[in-house]
Amino acid sequence: MNLPRFVIVLPLVALTTIATAAEPKGAAKLYKWVDEKGVTHYTQTLPGDVNQKGNTELDRRGRVLKKNDAALSEEQIRAIQDEKAKGKQDEKRLEEQRRKDNALINTYTTEAEIDDSRNRAVTGANQSLQAIEARLKALRTQLAALEKQVETLKKANRPVSDAFPEEIANHKTEIARTETDYKAKEAEIQRIRDRYEADKARFRELMSVGRK
Repeated sequence: MNLPRFVIVLPLVALTTIATAAEPKGAAKLYKWVDEKGVTHYTQTLPGDVNQKGNTELDRRGRVLKKNDAALSEEQIRAIQDEKAKGKQDEKRLEEQRRKDNALINTYTTEAEIDDSRNRAVTGANQSLQAIEARLKALRTQLAALEKQVETLKKANRPVSDAFPEEIANHKTEIARTETDYKAKEAEIQRIRDRYEADKARFRELMSVGRK
């Protein structure tokens, strides 16, 4: 008795499907990896160092199941961390700039108002500078008087008190400190001028954008 033809002759696709279905779940995978010489390997297990270089998991038919990226080096990790830190710093600077811009346009309505504010700040700083200058002048006058007294005593062959050298040294120290204060105040005045000039330029820019 002849069997039906469709039972005897099965299509090749059906056979492949049956064979694949017959494979148990979790059948062995293949790993594709490249060694240090650039040679590609296909193995069922991975050498220990390959996990650090990256590999590809394949099924038994060669289809990609998963790609495992190479582990990051210490340098790469540091570079990523540095990039994140830089991004946070940039974001912080942008936020600070937005805050300053809002304060600027909420404080002034014209450039002339910025000039007036600058002049008031410079006037106050100049008054402090003049006070420092007056103190410096007084100290120098006192020092000159002390040195003249010592010179007069020496010319008259009279004894010079031990207090004179100490007092002269103290005056010289105070003069040096006051000169430093004077220079610092001058620098502060210049910073005030520069800050207000930068504010005025930024205000002009913000107003120009707002009018467009």
